[in-house]
Amino acid sequence: MNPLVIFTLASQAAAGAFALLFFGKLFNIAALAPVIASPVSALIVMTAIALIALGLFMSTIHLGKPMRFYRGFNNLRHSPVSREGLGIVLFMQFAGLHFLAALPGNAWVQEYVGVLNAEWQNIASLVANGTAGLAVISSAVALYYMYRCYRIKARPFWDHKQTAFTFTGTTLNLGSAVVGIFAVPYLLMIGASATPLLTLIGALMAAGMAIEAVGLYLHAHDLEHAEHEGAVSFYIQLTTFGKTYIARNALMALNTVAVLLLAFFAGDDAVSLAVWALVLLSVLVAALVGRALFYVLVVPTTMPGAFFWKNKAFEQHARDIGLADMPQVGVVPLAH
Repeated sequence: MNPLVIFTLASQAAAGAFALLFFGKLFNIAALAPVIASPVSALIVMTAIALIALGLFMSTIHLGKPMRFYRGFNNLRHSPVSREGLGIVLFMQFAGLHFLAALPGNAWVQEYVGVLNAEWQNIASLVANGTAGLAVISSAVALYYMYRCYRIKARPFWDHKQTAFTFTGTTLNLGSAVVGIFAVPYLLMIGASATPLLTLIGALMAAGMAIEAVGLYLHAHDLEHAEHEGAVSFYIQLTTFGKTYIARNALMALNTVAVLLLAFFAGDDAVSLAVWALVLLSVLVAALVGRALFYVLVVPTTMPGAFFWKNKAFEQHARDIGLADMPQVGVVPLAH
């Protein structure tokens, strides 16, 4: 599997989970309040840091010379790749500082280490809030330039607003799932109801998948009528990877319906939670398959013969002069 599949998914999940806690506290969202005030919030932040570390590791593996990864920051003035990398590193650093600054206010830490005096506690709280805000800003910058990395004319399959839809939807979808995976068991452990949180998380996950679905529809609509290498990718998507493409889309649709039904009609009983677990696994599978297709289907403009694939303006010309007889040209044979 392409390391960038793990890098992008892990980074977006981490950014989404951290931002959900931040904005939940900022806007005093009732369903999130018990989680944010609880010790388990530290576990969620730590998981976000671990995910971003995994993403950076996978991104480094992708490089031709991994030990020279530091050169990726050499062109911050012009390169979206350099800016993306800097944003990711800053997000990880600020999230780490937030984690450390929030520890004095963590009930588990206070139980075993003790409580700071009021003055130091206030200072720690201010640092925690400030670094959390900087982490969210850094993650937003990183995700924006992650998107800009793919808006390049040499890769028409990526150079589409669908990339923004997909990255945004994944951030919302997987980020919400990460929060739920840790928060729901904690709420049940302390005897609190997890239903309000599950309702919120289900709605956010459904919104994320709906955003991605809109992007996929617009993408298919535009590439179907395109006369560039993006049309080659679209053709391969419907033929070589047709079953995978249809299965992923069907799975996304089922997952969207499932999380909405669970969010608004199920509770936090054992049966409902078991179904939730299955749906979350299905959501992860759909995300992995979708992101893998994102990378495997791209056809660069420099690929020999790709310009002729499904290009109506040149197909007939290729047939007239005999180029269509050469498989490497990529003109689809006429049906008999």
